Amino acid sequence: MNTLSPQARRFVWSTYLLGALAIIGAFVLGMKETPTLGVEFAIYLFLGVLAGSRKVSLMRPSAASTADVGSMSLSFVLTFAAIIRFNPILAVVIGMVTTLSGCLYPKRQPTYQLLFNVLLNSISTCLCGVLFTRITSARVFGSASPLMAASLACFLFFFINTGFVAGILGLVMKQSATKVWYDKFLWTAPSYFMGAVVGYVGSLVNRDYFIWVIACGIPIALLTYKSYELYSNQAEAMLKSREEIAELYLATIKSLALAIDAKDAYTHQHILRVQRYAVAVAKELGLEGDELEGVNTGALLHDIGKLGVPEYVLLKPGKLTDEEFAKIKEHPRIGADILADIPFPWPVLPGVKYHHEKWNGQGYPEGLKGANIPLQARILAVADVYDALTSNRAYRGAWPHERAVELIRKESGAHFDPWIVDAFLRVIDGVVAEMAENGEGPLVTVKETPPMVSNTERAVRDIQRNSSELWALYEVAQTLSSSLGLEETLDILARKLASIVPNVGCVFLLKTPDDRGLVVRAAVGLNHEFFHGARSVGEAGQSIQAVRERKSYCGPYIHDDLLFPSVASAQWTDVKTMLVVPIVHQNTVLGTVNLYHPEASAFSEHDQQLLERIGERSALALYNGMLYERTRSHALTDTLTGLYNLRFVTQDVEKRCQLDPPVSFALFCLDLDSFKPINDLYGHQTGDRVLRDLSALLRSLVRSGDEVRSGDIVARYGGDEFLIIMDGAGPSEAELFAERVQAAIHEYDTGLIHTRLGQLHLGVSVGYSCFPQNGADWASLLSVADQNMYNNKALRKLGRMGEGSTARFPLVSYRAA
Repeated sequence: MNTLSPQARRFVWSTYLLGALAIIGAFVLGMKETPTLGVEFAIYLFLGVLAGSRKVSLMRPSAASTADVGSMSLSFVLTFAAIIRFNPILAVVIGMVTTLSGCLYPKRQPTYQLLFNVLLNSISTCLCGVLFTRITSARVFGSASPLMAASLACFLFFFINTGFVAGILGLVMKQSATKVWYDKFLWTAPSYFMGAVVGYVGSLVNRDYFIWVIACGIPIALLTYKSYELYSNQAEAMLKSREEIAELYLATIKSLALAIDAKDAYTHQHILRVQRYAVAVAKELGLEGDELEGVNTGALLHDIGKLGVPEYVLLKPGKLTDEEFAKIKEHPRIGADILADIPFPWPVLPGVKYHHEKWNGQGYPEGLKGANIPLQARILAVADVYDALTSNRAYRGAWPHERAVELIRKESGAHFDPWIVDAFLRVIDGVVAEMAENGEGPLVTVKETPPMVSNTERAVRDIQRNSSELWALYEVAQTLSSSLGLEETLDILARKLASIVPNVGCVFLLKTPDDRGLVVRAAVGLNHEFFHGARSVGEAGQSIQAVRERKSYCGPYIHDDLLFPSVASAQWTDVKTMLVVPIVHQNTVLGTVNLYHPEASAFSEHDQQLLERIGERSALALYNGMLYERTRSHALTDTLTGLYNLRFVTQDVEKRCQLDPPVSFALFCLDLDSFKPINDLYGHQTGDRVLRDLSALLRSLVRSGDEVRSGDIVARYGGDEFLIIMDGAGPSEAELFAERVQAAIHEYDTGLIHTRLGQLHLGVSVGYSCFPQNGADWASLLSVADQNMYNNKALRKLGRMGEGSTARFPLVSYRAA
């Protein structure tokens, strides 16, 4: 009984109370007459037990229920005969026994239901017995009083019994009690009156021909029961068949609609959510029957016309052109045309064709206005827009529930019917909260892919995956068609992949220029802080093997694949699965694209195939990017030393000078002393080796610990001259750095010993200028630095003359002009 609603429980307890009062009243009335307790009463009880257990179902219980939700038996014939034959208390006893028999066999009812039925029968029997007794004793209708009394008593019994049962069933099923009575019990009235006639005649004949009544009545009663049971079963079978056909019809529509819906990676499950919102609103508005089924089915099919819209338009991530939007606006009309020849048992086409009409008449396809828009379409319009707003789309992310509801409220009277909006606002919070409990809907922030439980869902998933592959390749094509550099292309490709395969880390590794391994050039998603700057480890790593064997790998994560830099500001998320796909262009392996997932066996065969397809499509663009990068590097770097050249420094300084707000930096000019004798005495190859050594030394001087300072640059000016840019440096920092450079180069061991001069050492003259103190452009800054460098050279020569040619060069302290 705890499963009943409060209203239903109150109804049951009221019936209990009335039943108890009826039994007491029947006892009081029955005591005025001498009880007739003999063989006849015993036979009535025996026949009542047999008749009560032979029931015919009036309402088929649901598959999930074992309760008897509505039935009738032949016990009424005996109960009615007892009302006429015996006094009220004995009639109530016989009615209770027959009802109790039906409640215990063939299936025992719950206790609260058993008591309800027994006490309800007591109420009906008592009141009918009192009514029959009063009319016949008073002879209100003259000689016809017994017949009229029996008719009125039958009417009363029928209305009390069926009315109470319809009332409790209405409360349990949350339906109108009047509707339940009209649909399920009104048609049983003839059987009640036929049973009353049989009971009345039997009670009259029974007085003189009791044995003959028993002998002839039992076969007639059994024959009546069997024919009634056969009719009821046939009617139930027809109803069940009709319901099964309707369910099959709707299931077929749902499967086809889901297959269509799965074609769009962004709108997957859209129709099911729209169906849920729309049906909730329709019920709130009081729709039922065919109208409700029309909304239910129309929601599933409202976007079927998108089959006629080009996929490049549906998948376009940016704003549609007028021509593309015109194609989108055709989908309601196309959908209605597709469904026009299908004889739906419910009104479906209005919702499909007009769900994009607006209340103010500015919608499409026909610009209908106000109440001229079919009700079903007005309901679908609100549900469709709400789900579109709270779902991810190619052109934007999902809105939060509150923001979407506010827009719906704001558009009431413009886009939407205000009456529909009011109903929507009353139900939507409850609907999305209920969906969230099942991990669905806009209140769920992290949506996990549900496990497949049927062949239909598996087929829908396959369609979605194939469509996602098409969408992914389209996205990749969009990326590769843009004129982007290698770094930008890699970064965008990695982000596209991370959105296609969610909850992963996506990494692009490319070969190093010296072909000594792989280095991460782009990383997004899971653990991206650690992947930035990572490189392959030796020849045993899985990424290196994928490059060498040109074969993909999908399996457990291998810890020794990459060497990661130290990252103090991030926390590593444990990885259990990795997918490595080589990127090959014209038989040349460029690198790999790797995916990492925190769950075991996370990647499917489809994921591997998709990544391989994307790797194939990306290879040409990445090859061109690497070629461009190499060509650009050669144009901006010095071939001998690998340092940047004068062209690069010129461009860099001009860019720095145009920054707003400006950022300070220092420009250094360096000129080696005593380098020419090395070329003259030992040849240019030795001189080139010394220049390369000094280039590496200068690179090391601009490092802060083990990391190169962001923005610091070392370049070769030409010959034995170099340029250095120190980011963020002022005059004091520049002077200290100049001293470090002079000391480091003087300590450099050339490895060359002259027969007369001994160990050869080099010196360097340094001059610097600071931005913005010494100039606002490249020319002025270079001029100041160059002049200071020559001043430094002159001072150093004076110092050398004073201390002898073998003395250590003094460090000169100076200021920029």
